[in-house]
Amino acid sequence: MTWPMYTPLLLLTALMVAVAGSASTQSRNLVGGVHAADLNDKSVQRALDFTISEYNKDISKDEYYSRPLQVMAAYQQIVDGVNYYFNVKFGRTICTKSQSNLDNCPFNDQPKLKEEEFCSFEINEVPKEDKISILNYKCRKV
Repeated sequence: MTWPMYTPLLLLTALMVAVAGSASTQSRNLVGGVHAADLNDKSVQRALDFTISEYNKDISKDEYYSRPLQVMAAYQQIVDGVNYYFNVKFGRTICTKSQSNLDNCPFNDQPKLKEEEFCSFEINEVPKEDKISILNYKCRKV
């Protein structure tokens, strides 16, 4: 006779445990939470491509085109849109920015012309407005 009386309490406890467990595994995907970004994801790659383009166009005053040597970290945060955070190590290529087809341009390995720079970027993308911009960046020579 006591079993039916405890059944709702037992079911409620089981439900609370299940919700708590799933919330802890999904907390990294909640709005406002910063979590690792997948560099193979199309939207992350689009934001990274934008970052590289803007770096060469407006940030780097070098006459030579630079390409990433390594993306050292990539994070994203869901806001009203998405904030991306990238740490990128750039290397100077042998191509000037005025040339075409720069994506495969080899890195410059001559000691006097070889240059590397480490940059951290904060990018904001609002897909529904088709808007992307650099909110903040900091670069230093390596």
